[in-house]
Amino acid sequence: MLSFLIYIEMFNKYRINKGSNGQNPDSRSLSILSGSAELKGEIKIEDDFRIDGNVHGDIYSGGKVVIGIEGCVKGKIVGKSVEVIGKILGDVIVSDVVVLRASCYYEGQITARNIEIEAGASFFGNCRMEEDEILEDAKTSILPMVENE
Repeated sequence: MLSFLIYIEMFNKYRINKGSNGQNPDSRSLSILSGSAELKGEIKIEDDFRIDGNVHGDIYSGGKVVIGIEGCVKGKIVGKSVEVIGKILGDVIVSDVVVLRASCYYEGQITARNIEIEAGASFFGNCRMEEDEILEDAKTSILPMVENE
């Protein structure tokens, strides 16, 4: 098991560029934590992140976080959006949407602009739909954390 502060850029599997400039805001990157991996510690990432393994710690993302069917997160997630297919034990604060798929198990508090819960999802906790300015504060507070490290 790995135990340290990790920058997910090392896990990049592919990058989709929509322009010639690498700094293009339309450029999207997806990092993947495979099913055989287990991380313990804080994760900070600017782009999208898919978790198919286990994470014990908080995640700060400037993009979308997807918890795969075998994925499990024990900790807080702060970011743009979250899709849960697997399991989360912890709070989620996002500036856009949280999607709980039918196969998911979720325990904790959700703070989001929107939430989608499919029939069959297991949700044990509370949900707060927040004002835009509160969610924008959460969104802007994570980007300097990621960039300054």
